[in-house]
Amino acid sequence: MAGGRGLKLPLSSMSLIVLVLALSSSSNWCPSAYGFWEIYFDRIQVWVYNELDTNTPLTIHCKSKDDDLGEHTLSFDQNWNWDFSINIWKTTLFWCNMWWHDSNGQLIQASHDAYSAKRDWRHYCRGNCIWSIRKDGWYYGDQYKQETLMFTWDKQIQ
Repeated sequence: MAGGRGLKLPLSSMSLIVLVLALSSSSNWCPSAYGFWEIYFDRIQVWVYNELDTNTPLTIHCKSKDDDLGEHTLSFDQNWNWDFSINIWKTTLFWCNMWWHDSNGQLIQASHDAYSAKRDWRHYCRGNCIWSIRKDGWYYGDQYKQETLMFTWDKQIQ
């Protein structure tokens, strides 16, 4: 019996390896200029900037299904960030509750999705996702695209 002592994988495992290699090298398969590996293995970084007012702290509490990122209070012009990779199903989702007090002491608050792979990947941000939190709402963008007002404090912009 002629045979080698090479790697022997079940057909299904070998097929999967060949498929992944073929897809990652095919520019026609991937719907973006980033390719297969960048979609699933590059890190996404979300930044939140307090741009409310000089004496107005912003409190943030962000979570995903798997991670509670804790509560953070930012002074004016201060920022906070976290990073992650998109899951293979592109269902990665982080949401944040944010609140602050206006000059009359009234609590202003909102809760929205801070990162949704289905909404954001390729459309709003490609790696560094930037939230500028202002008195009129939450502005969103990245280093390549101008910021867009995404949410007001009382309702979502459609």
